[in-house]
Amino acid sequence: MKHFAPTVAIVSVFLSPAVAEPLSKNIAARIEAIPIQTLTISDEQFLKGDAYGKPTTIAGVLRIAQGSGRLPLVILVAGSSGFGPVADVWDRQFEEMGISTFAMDAFAGRGIVSTVVDQSQLGRLNMVLARIIHGGVDFWEVSGD
Repeated sequence: MKHFAPTVAIVSVFLSPAVAEPLSKNIAARIEAIPIQTLTISDEQFLKGDAYGKPTTIAGVLRIAQGSGRLPLVILVAGSSGFGPVADVWDRQFEEMGISTFAMDAFAGRGIVSTVVDQSQLGRLNMVLARIIHGGVDFWEVSGD
């Protein structure tokens, strides 16, 4: 244990922002994991406006691109196979263009890995986003400042 502390101190010096080079344009300036309180409901419940589903917490990752002022945002929602390495490719491509991304994982909080074999695990309308607000800030208002 005594040998671990100096190693951490040395590593943290190398990761310090004071000695870091400027970020490449395809790397987010800030990344936040954001929990979202929602319901798991059937498509029929959704269409009827039934708000008596199973309370669920899902999450997403907000990657704010480099830049200042109001920045555009793309919401990424995984398909039947969930998120894979290709999500990082999309993130980097959008960030290089100065576009922030929010990757919503509607599966993990529900104990689902994939719906490829069994689409009935989650109604497709559970993926509909009406509006996401974090800390009182509407995502469409997120800025890079």
